[in-house]
Amino acid sequence: MEYLKALNRSQLEAATTTEGYIRVVAGAGSGKTKTLTARYMYLVEMLGISTANILCVTFTNKAAAEMKKRIRKQLPDQDLGRITTFHGFCVGFLKEDCHVVRYPTNFIVLDEEDKESILRTVFEDLKITARDMTIKEAIDHIGWRKGGGGYVKTLIGDPEKLYNLSEEATTLKDKVMYRYFYEQRKCYGLDFDDLVYFTLYILEHDSATREKWQQRLEYIMVDEFQDIDKDQYALADILSGYHKNLFVV
Repeated sequence: MEYLKALNRSQLEAATTTEGYIRVVAGAGSGKTKTLTARYMYLVEMLGISTANILCVTFTNKAAAEMKKRIRKQLPDQDLGRITTFHGFCVGFLKEDCHVVRYPTNFIVLDEEDKESILRTVFEDLKITARDMTIKEAIDHIGWRKGGGGYVKTLIGDPEKLYNLSEEATTLKDKVMYRYFYEQRKCYGLDFDDLVYFTLYILEHDSATREKWQQRLEYIMVDEFQDIDKDQYALADILSGYHKNLFVV
């Protein structure tokens, strides 16, 4: 177990303490990620846990790729798909269970360029000029209104109701927002905010789906935990609610 021999005493304690809620606090460059990856390998090799039952999340695709690279040296034949970002996990989750909110598995993930393209269409239809509102102002308003996820119930409803909400809106910003929702709903498009909020909505409102994922994910590990927001925290908290094995650094 060369990866364990490379750890100091505190790192080794963290890597081999496997059950319960565990928080590792240490400064930059002190080997937190090395400890997390060692723990992952320890769970698989020593405890026989399947990689399908371990969720390991970090914040960037680059960081996730680096983590996979380290672990693949020790576990070359294992599926490391659940070493990912929060958004990457949510995409996989929704591809399996978005039917709960009557969305197809081939939903579209909208990037910033896609959002701007939709809004340009909305601006043209509503005859909005840059004097009235900019694309950035619209994106900022939509992002602010999506905060907390309360909009999901509206977005998954009848598209025509979204169109009517736009027609009835008393402010230009809301008129644009509901038309954006309408265009999203027509093509089953989800932007990055939606990925997390839709996942949370399903977990909170569908007990069968929640219990399935809670039982499947026996161990959850979060890198750079200090950077997560309240919605990502809620996601980790719900998913760890059955086995209660949550490890954060």
